[in-house]
Amino acid sequence: MSTKLFYAELGKLLYAIANADAIISQTEKETLTKLITERLLQKEKDTDRYGTNEAWFTQFSFDTSEEVIESTENAFENFWDFVKEYKNELTEDELALCLKLSEYRADSYRHVNKKENKVLTELRAQRMNLHASHLIF
Repeated sequence: MSTKLFYAELGKLLYAIANADAIISQTEKETLTKLITERLLQKEKDTDRYGTNEAWFTQFSFDTSEEVIESTENAFENFWDFVKEYKNELTEDELALCLKLSEYRADSYRHVNKKENKVLTELRAQRMNLHASHLIF
């Protein structure tokens, strides 16, 4: 699994949270940029062939999902399909980061609403199911 793929899928997850109420505000977009610059850029050292830090693929993926008007459900399913496919390569820290950033993003604009909470609840449940499946021999 490449870091580029991880960040692209993270962008889909954050889009699903932002789009849960079918409205993505300018504040939500600014929060995404803030999350990338404050929490992802210093952690990520890989760059693409143009020298762009791969953490920016989070933004590119989010913007693409918004541009094509991807549904919240589809964006979330795409992210979770990625997690299932790479569950043996994803670390617990990476999964925790996805949840933490999702919670922060949801709380950034008028706090977590019911629709965002529904997506977050599903994310937590899926993560717990994934964790439980690792415990079974």
